[in-house]
Amino acid sequence: MSAKRGKTLLVLLLCAALCAGCAPVGVNPMLEAVATVVPGTDPILPEAQEDGSATLQTHQQATLYFRFLDEPLLAPESRTITQAPSQSYEMALLGELLSGPGTHSADLNGLFPEGTRVLSTVKQGRTLFVTLSDEIMNGYPDEPTAWRDGGVWQTEVPLRRVLCMQSLVATVTENCDVDQVQVLVQQDQAAVGSLRLKQRYFMDGSDDSVLVGPMTRDDALLLTPDTTLRVLLDCWQSQDWQRMYRYLALRDPSTGAERAPERDFVTAMEQLSRLTGADFTGGSLSASGTCMTYTLSAHLMDGTGSEWDVSDRVVRLYREGDRWKTTLEQLTGWLEE
Repeated sequence: MSAKRGKTLLVLLLCAALCAGCAPVGVNPMLEAVATVVPGTDPILPEAQEDGSATLQTHQQATLYFRFLDEPLLAPESRTITQAPSQSYEMALLGELLSGPGTHSADLNGLFPEGTRVLSTVKQGRTLFVTLSDEIMNGYPDEPTAWRDGGVWQTEVPLRRVLCMQSLVATVTENCDVDQVQVLVQQDQAAVGSLRLKQRYFMDGSDDSVLVGPMTRDDALLLTPDTTLRVLLDCWQSQDWQRMYRYLALRDPSTGAERAPERDFVTAMEQLSRLTGADFTGGSLSASGTCMTYTLSAHLMDGTGSEWDVSDRVVRLYREGDRWKTTLEQLTGWLEE
């Protein structure tokens, strides 16, 4: 090969190499590489998400206690407690309690005076210290000034306050790992003395020198299945059919039959033998959790004055929402013999 031909071949090879390594004018090869879509992926990149850990809330089921109608008893209501990150569970729980029963619980009533707030909760050992605003000492708007003069208010005024404190204690002890509650009350800065709730809150004639200590749960005030059955038997003995009707299920779970009108129920009960004494044992819960079975013993008397005893008779209660009820069939079936 001549020197001239070799020199020409070398020039051609250099030009080819340069052309192969050049990108089109105006195209950034780095941007082109970034924009290349990988097969099988979404070509739209997701937007950056803010860290939501600061606003994360927790939810927990709890049982709150409110007054059942105008009865001297507290009934449960199941509710989901929403707890903010900066809030203790006890504060969230009691905030829900003070807000009153839910709209689906038409047979329940709240017990705290309007405006009452939970200011703080502190757990020490097995005791929860709860500080309430001073509105807790206010009366209820429907209470007469001369309530001590007699009548239903003489019982109702102190009862409301007992039930109010027990609704707090029962709710706390049911859902928190404590045995008792010490209630403290907000005071004016000029006030001197203990923050503990004063005994005069209960309207029993005590003065400010008497302080309320840690309060424990009073199960006799809670509408448990056992308490429900006891109320039913007491109503039968006193022939308080109107009150008894409150504890009758809206529908018989075994037959599907609807609850009889109150006047028909009263007529049916008045035709039965009079119950003069009764006691029960047991209280076994069904596998479904919707039925409680008891064994009943009773002393009865008919219209002629004849008396007799029955024993080992079975009576059942049925769960209806958060309440326990019975049926006319369960009340009267064990008397058929």
